[in-house]
Amino acid sequence: MLLSLGLQSLIFPPLPTWPLAFVCLAPWLLIVAGSPRPRRVYVLSYLLGFGFYLINMYWMYYPTGAGYVAASAYLASYLPLVAIPVRHAARRRRIPLTFVLPFVWVGAEWLRSLLLSGFPWFFLGHAAYRWLSLIQISDVAGAYGVSFIIATVNGALADALMRWRTRPTGARMPAATIRWSQRLRRPTVAWPLGLLLAALIYGQVQLHRSTTAAGPKIAVLQGNFLSAVEGEREDPHTRFEFYATLLMRARTTNADLYALPETPLHMTLNREFLELDTTRPENWGWGGEQAVCRRWAEAFMAYSQANGAYLVTGGFSRTYNAYDLLCAERQYNSAFVFGPDGELPQRYDKVHLVLFGEAVPLRFGRLRFLYLWLNRMTPWGGPFDDYSLFAGDTFRTFAMTTGDGRTFRFGIPICYEDVMPYITRRFVTGRGKGAAERTREGKQIDFILNISNDGWFAHSTELPQHLAISAFRAVENRIGVARAVNTGISAFIDSDGRIHHVVEVDGRRRGPRVDGYQVANVCVDSRFSLYSRWGDVFAWLCAAIWALLGADYIVARIRGYPAAPATALELKRT
Repeated sequence: MLLSLGLQSLIFPPLPTWPLAFVCLAPWLLIVAGSPRPRRVYVLSYLLGFGFYLINMYWMYYPTGAGYVAASAYLASYLPLVAIPVRHAARRRRIPLTFVLPFVWVGAEWLRSLLLSGFPWFFLGHAAYRWLSLIQISDVAGAYGVSFIIATVNGALADALMRWRTRPTGARMPAATIRWSQRLRRPTVAWPLGLLLAALIYGQVQLHRSTTAAGPKIAVLQGNFLSAVEGEREDPHTRFEFYATLLMRARTTNADLYALPETPLHMTLNREFLELDTTRPENWGWGGEQAVCRRWAEAFMAYSQANGAYLVTGGFSRTYNAYDLLCAERQYNSAFVFGPDGELPQRYDKVHLVLFGEAVPLRFGRLRFLYLWLNRMTPWGGPFDDYSLFAGDTFRTFAMTTGDGRTFRFGIPICYEDVMPYITRRFVTGRGKGAAERTREGKQIDFILNISNDGWFAHSTELPQHLAISAFRAVENRIGVARAVNTGISAFIDSDGRIHHVVEVDGRRRGPRVDGYQVANVCVDSRFSLYSRWGDVFAWLCAAIWALLGADYIVARIRGYPAAPATALELKRT
């Protein structure tokens, strides 16, 4: 178990030891399929999962220590849920691990990406984001397809080790041992190697297709400002001056669009707030903040108009309705698009809010007492602090026209929205919650602009991991991605997952801890992928097989079917 824990902790960015992903599960599988003590297997599996998340998700401790431990405890529960059907299939149904593990593992990844707001992080396939030939299969099966292949190889290795453990040593072996050993020899290396080879061939074909073109020139701006629960460490005017200076430096590039991160300043830029009548008694308290936000909005409008370009920035939206019985003030996490017309910005309100980070559940209704209790437990909440945001109601897209007259459409997933596979797909296809009408057959948009604030996690491994996950969104939907991220890592990602033009200083230091900007033409791809059409059908299939194996396990336990011994040593003991 400790060997598996160590290997799994070495496969994710920024470590270069990602090939260990193809062997990291094998030691754990030997215990799952070979141990005669099932309860011990499940307890050790949970402890393995708990230890893995405590080690690798340490960056969540920065914003919330209690949430870090609670999330690790919850996520660890998926490993026993994988171990149970895998052990059952291997010992009772005699199914080789190379066949059963990938379906169960991917089914668990899919379920984890949905429940409790979803946490599609630390997928087995994420480790291989540098292997471009392999990850091209994501445009069919998503990142789950890469996890499937890696899990298949792990299962084959575990089968080989099990064969070695049951190999006759010259002594007279029981007939049952020999039969079990022969069954394990049947699945050869042909299945995992054939699957891996087919994926690599497909990947090479896709990498050599001529379907991409240069899109609009985008400048992504990156500041290095850490965020904290107790408040920003820098004065907001200092931060505004920094970004104003950075924008003036970047204007020499003649970009078509300038992108600032999510919440570069604590500012409210929606039209309803900027035009709020603060002379009315119910709005008296907002006069000072409105004046500051108006100056910032006017500066952005003037910059866009003077440069004939678009400017995108994150911020907040506030709407007020004194007659709203649920909540008189509603606040949203928004992205604002300033155009060269010099008008007030268009806006997109984040649809998928981070659970407990941006919204506490059960805010309204009969269970509000639970909300009040949960709200007091969060770092931001309190008995009189109702900090939860409201979710947007549409995946809005925006149009832009470049200096040479070309028109493009783009979506702006905010922060962890680009981590969720189904959200990027809804931007691309125009399907899902409140989706706008399609503007043409196939893709709804031409590229993705992700704005994020990873300053909550200091300069930890969360930053390169977030970038790696974004690469899969590009491949899955064959769409270019530009990222503007506070603290980093701001970069461009082509539709084949290739990461380039990372924000750097003097060509030496790049990624986190960097103030600067980078300019490039975002990739535009004409392909409309099978994943964009079908979504997570492959993951659904894996989850269904996982559920069937779980149901079969329950039936077998009710009927009292014994588990077959897995090794010669275990046979002798029985």
